[in-house]
Amino acid sequence: MIAGCGTDTTQSSVVQPPVGGSGGGSGGTGGAAAPDPFAAAPTCTSGLTWTRNNHGSPDMNPGRACLACHATDHGPSLTIAGTVYPTAHEPDLCDGADGAAGILITIVGADGQAVTLTPNEAGNFDSAAEVALPYQAKVSYMGRERAMDVKQTSGDCNGCHTQTGTNSAPGRILRP
Repeated sequence: MIAGCGTDTTQSSVVQPPVGGSGGGSGGTGGAAAPDPFAAAPTCTSGLTWTRNNHGSPDMNPGRACLACHATDHGPSLTIAGTVYPTAHEPDLCDGADGAAGILITIVGADGQAVTLTPNEAGNFDSAAEVALPYQAKVSYMGRERAMDVKQTSGDCNGCHTQTGTNSAPGRILRP
């Protein structure tokens, strides 16, 4: 379930069931429904926290609003950026889900052009590619996906996908 900032605050989400099971896209087995990941208590699943301030690393400041910071602190110009997490209410600066395990973020612009991104070891992803607005986004992992139904106009994904969620986002960008 990815909701978020953009053009409309009313949305629904599409979560495809995992291969070989059912239940909310979080990995149910034997037909049992998986627990609601957005009902889980806040936690830093990785146990790793970024402590080096703004030092130009692609691993920096997971969970924080990337584009807003880059605009005010003269960082590289980005069009899309955010952090993917294994649970829905991870705190800022906690490392997210490592993309080396096969997580993909797909952004499809209004012109039909797609940009596919892989999160780094801190769960951060970013792109400077031009994206025709409004765009749609989805996160894929192991045959499952979480897709935004509502088209978006802001590429600052963590601006809405905060620990508690803002602007109708239910919480963090969540690995399916």
